[in-house]
Amino acid sequence: MKFRALITETPAMRDFMNITLSLSKFSKECVMRITSRRVYFIISEEESGPRRPLVWCELPVNFYFKEYNVVGVNEQYNEIYLEFSTILLARSLSMLKQDVKTFKIKLTNKESPCLTLEIELVAGETNRQVVHDIPVEVISRKHWSDYEEPRFTDFHVTIHMPNLKALKNIVERMKIMSHSLTVSATKIGRLTLKISTNIVTLSAHFPDLSVESFAVGQIPTLNNCDDEAEEVVCSTIDIKKMLMFLSGLQFNSCRTVCSIVHEKMVKLHLEQPGALTIQIFLTELSI
Repeated sequence: MKFRALITETPAMRDFMNITLSLSKFSKECVMRITSRRVYFIISEEESGPRRPLVWCELPVNFYFKEYNVVGVNEQYNEIYLEFSTILLARSLSMLKQDVKTFKIKLTNKESPCLTLEIELVAGETNRQVVHDIPVEVISRKHWSDYEEPRFTDFHVTIHMPNLKALKNIVERMKIMSHSLTVSATKIGRLTLKISTNIVTLSAHFPDLSVESFAVGQIPTLNNCDDEAEEVVCSTIDIKKMLMFLSGLQFNSCRTVCSIVHEKMVKLHLEQPGALTIQIFLTELSI
């Protein structure tokens, strides 16, 4: 197996760095899936039992890399799966904040498999090279099915989200009072974030949002939602994970939508056309 990639454009380096910093907020470990057309970062729920997706990130090769070469397991399965520390990757890539000429990523074997990062820094009239080796575990093909792309088609509502910075400020304050957050949406385009404790009930409403789809007449009995006058889809999730999404994923010119399976799941989908797709899967919280 071989992998080598080169980034020379500063905006692409900065985006790549910001993505890894965001991923490090969700988990200490992640899986990098390397294919001929896309690079994927996959984070699973940190729990025992079958793996459940938490974060699914896709990066198109053509946007980021000037040079790119991958030789996978064989011609039929031309892919590589690597597991490593997101924290080590984020720390290493913090060097990209400086004046960088080139950034190379390679799969190497230095007594054990490593993801080797070679960063060429511009220092006056001379350049200097910084090398970081991140230990990786190569995942065998028999375990690839644990990291398949999650596909859900049973969402009851898909609604565009308001400004993420405004949401972040609100959720930060709610987190002080509650560990859970109820996210609800209506077919007329109102998104509501709500916390409820023995002391206080607090809601933030965002009206007049664009609704992509709504399963009219298919919503189950509304046990946990307040508004009985109209159909409301809601799910109660871990407020910390919602805040991770809002704090970590601040990118410009992104389209962000929220999809909800009533009382089961909230999926947050962020897309920068041609450059980035991130999906966050937040399952219903057992209270």
